[in-house]
Amino acid sequence: MSNVLSQNEAGIHDGEPTETRGQQIKTLLGSILGYAAEGLDMLLLSFVLVFIIKDFSLSTVQAGNLTLATTIGMLVGSYLFGFLADMFGRIKMMSLTILLFSVATAAIYLATEYWHLLSLRFLVGMGVGGEFGIGMAIVTETWSKKMRARATSGVAFGWQLGVLVASLLPALIVPHLGWRAVFLVGLVPALLAVFVRSSLNEPKLWEAKQARKKLLMKKEHQGTIDAQEQIELNGMKKFPLRKLFENKKITLTTIALITMSFVQNFGYYGIFTWMPTVLSEKYGFSLAKASGWMFISTIGMLIGIGVFGVLADRIGRRKTFTIYYIGGTVYCIIYFFFMTDATSLLWGSALLGFFANGMMGGFGAVLAENYPSEARSTAENFIFGTGRGLAGFGPTIIGAIAIGGNIMGAMSLIFCIYPIGLIMMLLFVPETKGKALE
Repeated sequence: MSNVLSQNEAGIHDGEPTETRGQQIKTLLGSILGYAAEGLDMLLLSFVLVFIIKDFSLSTVQAGNLTLATTIGMLVGSYLFGFLADMFGRIKMMSLTILLFSVATAAIYLATEYWHLLSLRFLVGMGVGGEFGIGMAIVTETWSKKMRARATSGVAFGWQLGVLVASLLPALIVPHLGWRAVFLVGLVPALLAVFVRSSLNEPKLWEAKQARKKLLMKKEHQGTIDAQEQIELNGMKKFPLRKLFENKKITLTTIALITMSFVQNFGYYGIFTWMPTVLSEKYGFSLAKASGWMFISTIGMLIGIGVFGVLADRIGRRKTFTIYYIGGTVYCIIYFFFMTDATSLLWGSALLGFFANGMMGGFGAVLAENYPSEARSTAENFIFGTGRGLAGFGPTIIGAIAIGGNIMGAMSLIFCIYPIGLIMMLLFVPETKGKALE
């Protein structure tokens, strides 16, 4: 028997997945909703934190630790659920992660002690960290290579939609039912977990790889396996994370992709954590006007993500990343150094969001295309999760640099990090447009 999977065995035909259009749309919808639920449950805390601080008499350090617990949970969840999805199935683990962060969010309603909050936010982080890469792996393994980047950009839309919902709910719920009731909304995504588990199927590519592995293990047990098949089986048996560091070339690609993830998330967290404060303290923005800035920048993000997906499918991943890195560098210089009046800062935030978070549209596809099926969820979660986790220190670093009061000056240095991502991408990340997945 050949040591290479035939196209039909691998769940592809002429380099394309064999799922029907209906199945593709279902997986895309499920992944978008899953990522939206992530954004919703992740950001609800931010909008009611002021009430929690008051009711639990928390110090600023204790309040900050709630975010830190979430970040640590995201790292743990990224690593844990990524390889579990590669080993035991994408759909099983995706539904489990959604259920985890949904129930943990809703349970905050019952919290009576500070350690309850810490523990529950850690569990929320675990679920959020685990879901991202699994959803991306499902979409990339079921959608056409010609539309892969656009499909993963669609998934990335979900986060922003969840954030928008999270920003609206507290204003509607808190005045009538109190801050605790806001977290009961977390139960809604639990219904999504039921939908995912009952309505979606494992990608045929992943199922075929698992079937092939079982067949080879059976032949190994019977003593009928040949040398080439043994080499293939040994590769399949490797712990998924080892696939990311299998040789020097792949290791450098993995490091470069982690760096790119860090750069994108550092810019996002750095800018959108501090800008509302800058606009309020330096330019006298009211709460409503600062919210308008956030809304305009979020619209820019959504457009940037969508445009990235279209460009990446048409002109390639590397060219599109290059456009965004150069655009982000140039526009940050313009925005932070030359836009000095409130009006330009308000409306100029659309392009800031476009470049700062538009790159999010490309990571699902480019991560999937550089690693085989048996390590794809691991790669998506480990690489993006590590970059996102490290970038979580971005606001702290900017705050430290800004000691003395010049936060705007510290933030302007963000333009320095985009060339780092560009250089790493050009040196170590191959072009994968149109690549059939392994």
